[in-house]
Amino acid sequence: MIGAVLNHSVAQRVTIQSVEEAMTYALKHNVDLNNYQLNVEKSKLEQKNAKAYKMPVISGTFSGQRNLDLATTPLPAEIVGGEPGQSVDVQFGQAYNYNAGISINKELFNRGAALQAKLASQNLEAEELSQLQYEELLREQVSTHYYSASLANKAVEIGQQDLKNARQVRELTAEKYEGGLVDALVMNNASINVNAVRLNLNANKQMALQSLTELKKLFGMDALDELVIVGDFDDLPPVRYTSDLLNAPVSMAYSDMQLKQAASRLKISQSALLPTLSLNSYYGRQQFRDDFGLSLDSDAWTPYSYVSLNLNVPIFTGFTNRRTIKQRKLDHQIALNEQQKVQVNIAHDDARLIADYQISREDVSASRETYQLYGENKELTYQKFEAGVISLDRYLQAFADYLKAEVTYLNNLSKMYSYYSQIIPRIQS
Repeated sequence: MIGAVLNHSVAQRVTIQSVEEAMTYALKHNVDLNNYQLNVEKSKLEQKNAKAYKMPVISGTFSGQRNLDLATTPLPAEIVGGEPGQSVDVQFGQAYNYNAGISINKELFNRGAALQAKLASQNLEAEELSQLQYEELLREQVSTHYYSASLANKAVEIGQQDLKNARQVRELTAEKYEGGLVDALVMNNASINVNAVRLNLNANKQMALQSLTELKKLFGMDALDELVIVGDFDDLPPVRYTSDLLNAPVSMAYSDMQLKQAASRLKISQSALLPTLSLNSYYGRQQFRDDFGLSLDSDAWTPYSYVSLNLNVPIFTGFTNRRTIKQRKLDHQIALNEQQKVQVNIAHDDARLIADYQISREDVSASRETYQLYGENKELTYQKFEAGVISLDRYLQAFADYLKAEVTYLNNLSKMYSYYSQIIPRIQS
């Protein structure tokens, strides 16, 4: 097996025996998925904050005031013995006053705050859908690289045996060439076959290393860790899928949620035209003094409490609300168009995916049979060559044809599993 080992100092060794095990490992250790989960937790806190408008706001207050100049109030002059019909300016009060108490504010009607709380819940659901969407993508990426690595391992195994056979044939050809039994053309063809096998073998080794490296990234593994794929797979999956067996992708639910969010934002902008009603109450005591001191004696404090009902009716805001509503309507129409486009595209893409997968299965079946037949021809040709019925160059040509059939078969196998990897997350989710 090919393992992605970049250094002899290995921190850990991870062995994966099936695509299901690979996906489970990735879902547990993937760093990006962990960030999606953290974003969900953040949205939960934001949702709770948005719903806090239903609760009263209670705060303790204390204030101290130094009156530099007492307020002047005109009073009827007769109060101080003056002439009727006249007024005198009077200053009364004390230089220092203190207030201490508890303030309670409660929203009785605030449509905008209620809609903001609803939007926060939708944002949370959108984050959860984003996480599911990434999980779907993660499963697809893991299965793609898993099958790519497994296929590369199989190709390396076949290639090593091919290289052994090609070298044996080249040695035999070299003996006959030295004995004058074959010409340089046959000798060159024998060497060409060896080089062709070596190139294919190296390409498959690189594919295995690349696939394992990508898997290590998805698994959250360090560069010094070792990853080994020991699971095998069928060269032709037994299931013939149809598009109606595919679960709807998360992207469809996500587009639906974006449309709901756009509708909520439109309602929030419209709610700015509505009045708000709140209840405010204050329960406290106050103290007035002529000097700077503050007495803690209860007799020095007098009660001071009130309850107020506040109604706020927006009348004119410079047309800002009207323009905002128009903008949100456009956003809602864009979201609606996107949702319809996503639904249509998914239907087309699913039909194309299933069609490509079925065609690729047929290609694998045909190329596998061709590969097996060329392998039999290679063996039969070699037997005829040993019996002296045909020349060596006929066997070399049969070997070259076998190598071409092998490459075609492996390429078709890789293409089929690329489609199969896109189907798996939609079936298992």
